[in-house]
Order: sequence, then structure tokens, then C-alpha cells
Amino acid sequence: MRPSLFVLLAALLAACGPDLELQSEIRRVRVLAIRAEPAELVLDPNATTLPGPMTFNALAVSADARPVTVGYALCRFTGNPYDGRCPGDNGVPLPEGVLSLQDPNVQAVLAEALQAANPGGGPVDPNDPALLEALQEGIPLFIGYEASDSTGTPEGTERGVRRVTLRATAAPNQNPSVADVLWEGASLAGPLPVATEVTFRPVLTEGSAEVYEAEDGPRTEQVFYSWFATGDGEVKEFRSIESVDDKPGDPTSKYETPAAPQRVTFWVVARDGRGGVGWLSRTVDVGP
Repeated sequence: MRPSLFVLLAALLAACGPDLELQSEIRRVRVLAIRAEPAELVLDPNATTLPGPMTFNALAVSADARPVTVGYALCRFTGNPYDGRCPGDNGVPLPEGVLSLQDPNVQAVLAEALQAANPGGGPVDPNDPALLEALQEGIPLFIGYEASDSTGTPEGTERGVRRVTLRATAAPNQNPSVADVLWEGASLAGPLPVATEVTFRPVLTEGSAEVYEAEDGPRTEQVFYSWFATGDGEVKEFRSIESVDDKPGDPTSKYETPAAPQRVTFWVVARDGRGGVGWLSRTVDVGP
């Protein structure tokens, strides 16, 4: 007998029950963010030398605080960066998470990127106005990563791709920075009460929300946040966003504390929408 629609729906709802991992939960190895420093790979039109290295730093965590190591690679343009082969045979390893333009293998991938952005499809001409326009808008590069806690389990590994930009500009983007997280108007230090809904507010360092030149004129970055926590509590707002100019927003996030005393670590990740990333963590006690 074929299962009824009711049975199928019941099974589906059961699969979406309490055991479903929320984006804000830490139950396995997770890469919550990857920060590139500088925030974009810049070709300064007024410079006479190649730009310096770009360094990648991952906010990689695990449920039991086990150390997590992360390896990086610059994905080649001869394949799909999302096909799982970067890091691997479709990527150029980046030792210590450093992308150096002095590396001939990195130079070869950048040549592939310029070729992919070349509208004519022929040899890359550095004076081609169309290529220069593409560089001013920004050419995407793809950084593959693999995070591992060395257990060899599926829960102990995460692979993914982080996109960065190669851009010709004299005004490069900078990473935002989170200075503090407030609870009831003071720096979050705990202890927090058990089984209580609390509200957190992030504080950016001065200048984190930059003014930049867009097609329709100057704009201010609208920084948005992602919130994460260990333990048995629940993050009510995984996403929050700053208000800016004429765009409304609310940067706060509500959190339901655990019913039993425990130590909890919170992370808030700030993104500026242009490739810039920053974060802050706080570890506090819940309960006496």
C-alpha cells in the first residue's frame, strides 16, 4: 500500500523537528566567517609595483572547543570552484593562508581570471578599455577552504568557497570591526539569568561603516550581522542589520538563555556587503 499524504507530511515534519540544526547553533565544525586582510585585492592605478599579500583568517569553531585547522587554496578558472576540487587538484595551495602575487602559480590563476573577464576572448590587453572597466567593477576570485578538527568524521570537517575581489581602485574597502556587544546598556560579561529572553546590541568601531562611491553617488555601507551561540539556548534573530541613510534596520538580536546553568560562547559576525568581514566573541555564564 502506498503511504498516504498524511503519513508523508508527518514524516517530513518529524525530519524538521528539534534535531534540525539551526544556522546559529554550533553542533559540529563550522566556519562562521573568513576575513581577508586586506578586504580586497587592489590594483592601485597609481602604483608601480604589485600589491602586497592577502592573508585569510577563519572563524572556525567546534561544539566541544576542539582545535580546528583550516587550509586554503586559490581556485583555478579552468573548472567550477564549487565542485569540491578546491582545495585539491583544481586549486593552488596558499601556505599559512597567504595569497602572494609573487607566487608564479598565483600569477597564472590571476591571468586566467583576467582572461575570463576579457570581453573579446583573445589575448589579454592591459590597455583594453573593456578590461579596465571590468577591473574597476571588480573581478571575482575564489578561495577554497577545508576546516578540520582531525577526527576524520563528517561532523569534524567543513569545506567551502569564499569569494574575494580583484579591483582597480585608489580607495580600497576596509574590513569592519566589532568593538563590543552590549546587554542592558553595558558590555556583555554575565552572568545571564536562566530561561530568560535577553537582547544584545553590537557596537562597531568608528569608521567601520564606510562611505563609498556607487553608480548613483556616495553611499554608506549598511552593515549586517550574523549571531551564533553554543549551549542549549536559542538565538531568536540569526540576522540583524544597521539602519543607514534612508534604509531602516535594527542591529539587535534576542536570545533565549538555557533553562539550566552553563557557560555559553557567543559570536557576532559583521559584514559590510562589499567583502569586508569582522567579528567578536564573548564567553559568559548563564545562571549562578
